[in-house]
Amino acid sequence: MDLERSYRLCQRITKREAKNFYYAFITLPREKRRAIYAVYAFCREADDIADADTSIEEKKTQLEGLRSRLDQASTGDPQGGIDIALADAIARYGIDPQDLEHVIDGVEMDLVISRYETFSDLQAYCYRVASAVGLSVLPILAGGADRLPRKARDAGEKLGLGMQLANIVRDVAEDIAIDRVYIPQEDLRRFEVTEGMLRDGAMNDQMRDLLSFESERALHYMRTGRSVSKFLPRNARGCIVLLAEIYTRILRIARARDYDVFKKRLSLPTGEKMLLILHTWFER
Repeated sequence: MDLERSYRLCQRITKREAKNFYYAFITLPREKRRAIYAVYAFCREADDIADADTSIEEKKTQLEGLRSRLDQASTGDPQGGIDIALADAIARYGIDPQDLEHVIDGVEMDLVISRYETFSDLQAYCYRVASAVGLSVLPILAGGADRLPRKARDAGEKLGLGMQLANIVRDVAEDIAIDRVYIPQEDLRRFEVTEGMLRDGAMNDQMRDLLSFESERALHYMRTGRSVSKFLPRNARGCIVLLAEIYTRILRIARARDYDVFKKRLSLPTGEKMLLILHTWFER
């Protein structure tokens, strides 16, 4: 497989799987967009390995293989498939392979951890599965890692945390169905919400107060993290703003439904996403 075919493969994977992210990537110039497709395809493969219907040992073996492939891609010796495009993106934009290593670390956590006692514990997970993805993308958006000040990474980390916390609110019902609870146990106790209430989708004052609290926490980090856009060139700012706005609006839908996230999955209508894209495009 040559470089162009590898990039096209990454684009197909992203278009099929990325949902909200794909809409944001559309706003980018072609070269930056393609590089992000390569990063996304790699992260998607890590997720798919962790979610596959195989043994934990088999998953760990496959993730070790993915680590080896990342090492080869980052040293200019990709083994084929999406790795060819990933190697090109790493070399072109100075992506730190350690950020992508953290993504693998994060999905490995899902193999053995299904509950988090404190918000600090949860933050460590969110950093790996969300913030690290964003940090690997920032050099692409900036046009090179050497153009990024430390403050940009700090803001990007917070934006990724906020978006992952929004995902946790949105996916409460889906997660409890596979015996995962990402809302910290300390928060469940504070608001007197039991796991049985989560399984039953019991909407009461305790549940609403809990999900409102988690939503406001997510919004706080997203508001803080949006400042990363000021460190980026004009042709890349829209992508960040659009992603933050999509996730912010999802949480607004949750609030409008009085935080009933159990009956129907929270999502932004496609038409509204397209209007946001147009607005972002003309504001560039």
